[in-house]
Amino acid sequence: MFEEAVAGWQRLASCRGEDSVFFFAPAYFEKRREKLAREAVAKRICAACPVLEPCLDFALSTREAHGVWGGLNETERRAILKTRTREAS
Repeated sequence: MFEEAVAGWQRLASCRGEDSVFFFAPAYFEKRREKLAREAVAKRICAACPVLEPCLDFALSTREAHGVWGGLNETERRAILKTRTREAS
């Protein structure tokens, strides 16, 4: 059931069919300006996505450690999770 729900929103994602190099860091060292430029492309794709919220919810709930999901990179998602943890205590 969970896979069916995930597949539903993923089929509608704007990133579907896009090159994953924009969403995930390369296997080699990436300079900061290269990272920011790469992520800017991914975030522009995400900004127009009809399933931005389910994507971000998925990344947060699974604690996805890599890439741009729901328009946010891993550092930005960690900050959200840290804030939620602080607010819950």
